[in-house]
Amino acid sequence: MRLPRIPYRWRIVALLFFLSAINYLDRQTLSVLSSTLRETLKFSAVEYSYIVTAFLVAYSVGYMFCGTIIDRIGVRLAVMLALAAWSLAGMGHAFATGWVALLGWRFALGLGESFTSPCGIKALAEWAPKRERGLSTALFSNGNIFGAIIAPPLVSLVAIKLGWQWAFLATGGLGLVYLAFWWRYYDSPEQQSRLPAEERAYILAERATPSVGTARKISFLQALRHPAVLGFFVARLLTDSLSFFFSFWLPEYLQSERGFSLAMIGIFGWIPFLASDIGGPGGGALSDWLVRRGWKPGDARRRMMLVAACLMPCSLLAVHASSAYVALGLIGVILAAQSCWMANILTLVSESFPREHVGTYLSLSALGGSIGGIISTLAAGKIIHSFGYVPVFTTLGFLHFAAFATIVYSARRAAAKGR
Repeated sequence: MRLPRIPYRWRIVALLFFLSAINYLDRQTLSVLSSTLRETLKFSAVEYSYIVTAFLVAYSVGYMFCGTIIDRIGVRLAVMLALAAWSLAGMGHAFATGWVALLGWRFALGLGESFTSPCGIKALAEWAPKRERGLSTALFSNGNIFGAIIAPPLVSLVAIKLGWQWAFLATGGLGLVYLAFWWRYYDSPEQQSRLPAEERAYILAERATPSVGTARKISFLQALRHPAVLGFFVARLLTDSLSFFFSFWLPEYLQSERGFSLAMIGIFGWIPFLASDIGGPGGGALSDWLVRRGWKPGDARRRMMLVAACLMPCSLLAVHASSAYVALGLIGVILAAQSCWMANILTLVSESFPREHVGTYLSLSALGGSIGGIISTLAAGKIIHSFGYVPVFTTLGFLHFAAFATIVYSARRAAAKGR
């Protein structure tokens, strides 16, 4: 029996999924090994916050120019250059002899990884029809979650068997292997020779019509004056901090507050991220379903974001739970809601601006997220050192409500101005 042929556009989504997974695997290697490195290289939680903040600073710097580069040289070449750079930087962590060296390699990693999200969303703006874009974006975003799922068992196993240096070499090396697959299989729909003519015609005909803005060039400051762009910038400034916190601090929290060993991190540390792997595609698919039932795309994406925001106060229950495993389950609910939120806000950005400039606009909104991550990570290091995790978990429970109100308000202002 011959299996049905998978449309080429979904193969591109799979390719982007693994790009995102490798991105997050390289990022999570340090988080999984944080306690081991703090013991071996002798640095504190505050110095650890400086190391991960260096990554976020580089992320912010990268967002200020990566969108323009992507729009000029195209997704295919931009990913190749960025992936090579961050893979080599990830491997460089293995040669660090102190926290300052780790900070330097982390900065280099952040510069390269800043290209991933703008490249992925621009690729989906080229490849994914509007009625499939919510699910496509969710699957791309969930590559991050897959990377976070495999990082604890993979990194801890390699570190326990071969040493922590080999964990960085192994995860960084995977990116260099992936380069060959990217070069062979990715190109735009107009240039991809493997794409059947019928599917190419369908993709080009079904590309979403931009709802605001035009294809003219726009400066950085002009873009931030646009109500919709500013709204996405502020919303991500508020909410990306949750993703960064659990990415950087979850293994540390489980070891310092819940008594987990490195081996236990490998066994249990991936479970909350598995829940994330459900929330993203689920939220994206449900918003697509609403669109097919006649909802306006923007309304459908915002409805799912509101549902996600209502689940965030579970963070208060998690930090006060008497059982570590109940806390893990509640953190899973939070990360599933965050994955749903991210899938829909990224889709909303891609549907709100001209396709030719999606990379630029997405990078501007993501810049807000990385700035929020810098502020929250530095604050978290000092708060955790002085007061513990309760104030951090409490704050994270309510940021999404403020972000949702910002997005609704900015959308109304943009509509009132006819932009």
